[in-house]
Amino acid sequence: MGLFLNFGEKIDGYDYKVINERDARASAGIMFLLGLLSLFSVHLYRTIFWAELFSITFILEFFVRVLINPKYAPYMLIGGLVVSNQQPDWVEAKPKRFAWLLGMILGVIMTYYIIFDVITPVRLGICWLCLFLMFVESVFGICLGCLLYKKLKWKTYNCPGGICDVPPPPYNKRKLVIIVAFLGLFYLTYVGLKSYKFNEKPKIIIIKE
Repeated sequence: MGLFLNFGEKIDGYDYKVINERDARASAGIMFLLGLLSLFSVHLYRTIFWAELFSITFILEFFVRVLINPKYAPYMLIGGLVVSNQQPDWVEAKPKRFAWLLGMILGVIMTYYIIFDVITPVRLGICWLCLFLMFVESVFGICLGCLLYKKLKWKTYNCPGGICDVPPPPYNKRKLVIIVAFLGLFYLTYVGLKSYKFNEKPKIIIIKE
C-alpha cells in the first residue's frame, strides 16, 4: 500500500524525498498545450466539450499526484516517457507537493463549475491561471507554488532551478533599456504593417434600382 500512497522517492545522496523535475516540466508542457487547444476549440467550434474534457483530466491528474503517488499520474507518466533519455533532475518533493496541492484546490473549484454547468468569468480566470502556471513551469522552469512555499518560511532544501536558495539578480539598467527599445521597435513594426499592408478600406456598396 505504501508503494501507492506515497509522495516522492528516496534516492541515494539525498536526505529527503525527491521528484524528477524533468518529468514535472514535461508534463506541465503537455498539459499547457492541451489546455490551450481546448480553449481555442471553444472559440472555433462554439462548444466547451473539449475544455471540460481537459479540465476533468487536469483534476484527476492532481488528485493522483497529491493523494496517491505522482508516479501513477497520467500526464507525469507521459512526460516521463518523453524525457526518459535525459538525466534526472532531482528536487525536493515537499515544495512540489505544496504547489500541486494548490493545483488540486483549483481543480476542486473547477469541479463545482463543471457539475453545475456554471459559466462565469471566475471559471475562465481559473483556466487561464492554470495555463499561466503550467507555461512558466514548462518554459522557464519556475515553480511559483514552490516560491510561495519558500515565502511562507517553511524549510526547503532543493527547489526546482535552485530558486529557493539563489538570491534575486541585481537590477540591470542596461538590459531594461534594451528591452524597452525592442518593445518600441515591435510597436512601430505593428503600426507600420497595419497601416501600409493591412489597412482595409471600407467597401462601398452601390445599389442599383
